[in-house]
Amino acid sequence: MKCLTCSFKERGVTIGLSRASLLTNTITLNKQDLKVRTRIGGNMESNSRLVQAGLLAVLLACYFHGTKAALAVTLTPTGQVSFKPGDQASFTCEMTDRTPGDILVWKKLNGGVWIEMATNSVLNPLFNNTGRYTYKTDMATFQILKYTMTIKIALEDAGPIRCMRGGNPALTKELSVTVLAPPTTVKINNVSAAGRELTFNSTQESEVSCVASGFNNANLLTMRITIVGRGDITDQFTSTVEYYNFTKDGLHGRAGRRALTNNRYIFNGADDNKDLQCVADYTGFTTLAGLVTVRVQGVPVITCTNSNRTTSVNQKGFKLTCPVISNPQLTSLVWVYGNERYPMGEPAKNGLSASYDITDSTKKHGEAVLTIESVAKEHFGEYKLQAANRLGDAVPEGKVTLWELGKTGGSTSGAGAMASFVLLTGLMTVLQAALH
Repeated sequence: MKCLTCSFKERGVTIGLSRASLLTNTITLNKQDLKVRTRIGGNMESNSRLVQAGLLAVLLACYFHGTKAALAVTLTPTGQVSFKPGDQASFTCEMTDRTPGDILVWKKLNGGVWIEMATNSVLNPLFNNTGRYTYKTDMATFQILKYTMTIKIALEDAGPIRCMRGGNPALTKELSVTVLAPPTTVKINNVSAAGRELTFNSTQESEVSCVASGFNNANLLTMRITIVGRGDITDQFTSTVEYYNFTKDGLHGRAGRRALTNNRYIFNGADDNKDLQCVADYTGFTTLAGLVTVRVQGVPVITCTNSNRTTSVNQKGFKLTCPVISNPQLTSLVWVYGNERYPMGEPAKNGLSASYDITDSTKKHGEAVLTIESVAKEHFGEYKLQAANRLGDAVPEGKVTLWELGKTGGSTSGAGAMASFVLLTGLMTVLQAALH
């Protein structure tokens, strides 16, 4: 250790100090580091009390003008560091061998501009007000400043952070924060809440999209879209990725948005009341999914396009039934027998009346019913069913043939028998003409 000599004269007292004693930051006087020459007289022990009052000023002046180690700034950790949202990340910056006036400054790149995070022990209100930043003093002496900043990580914390001697960019240390952020939302046609319904027209092309937002690396994201109970339909969608800037609590961030889109998708009646699910898998994180229930609109669908029923004469209250699906709800339902029409909801005519019974809570599925008060010969034959809603008519229309018990596929009575008789008569006429 090099020695230095500082002189302080007070009433004839001369003090000689070594650097070694100055580094102790004490004001203890002893024979090794204090030599006194005075005109006052007396021994060294009695004279030492006369100079203690001025020793602190001498100590500071001598130390800061003596031979010192080089000023240094350190930041830990260093380099590239990665965190997940919600992690507690701590960074420590230290400045050693400082001189009075040296300050320690933290800075962050925010939206392309370096802004101050903290100066010495004072945290910038911009960061303090987020509620995610805490800042504490580890050491603050004449020689050393040391502070620790702790952050509850969010996506907007990504980017470089610097710690530096104020006014001297050459004494700067830097680290870079990477935030491994999964999507925060997954929406189907801008709907994210499970239990919601989306309605599509089965006769028209519809735009269907699933969008995952809030992540920071599209390479870690996999998405798929399925109709639950029917299968994966992802291959029918186009995938696109874009990044966007956002601001939260005054801090700027950058996030990604990935979309699966099909502008010409057609749902069919079988998809009605099924769940449409979009899943976003982000490596290392819990799967996030969006889920909606599909409601498929279209013209009514009649499922009894060629049915057969049998009954006996004099059967009371016999019912012909035919399942019908309609979304939106039916506006018209008519049974047709011969030249007579039997609309639903109208009074009975010729002993026949039409109705429609809802069979599920969605009111989209039901049964068309034609009730025959008492079956007679004239009731056997072919019945047609016509249905319509505000989107159009059911195609094809329904058809149910009523046969007399024991004569299925044979002769019929009523309208059916009359049709057979006309056909047979025509064939006989043609045959007689050919023979003559």
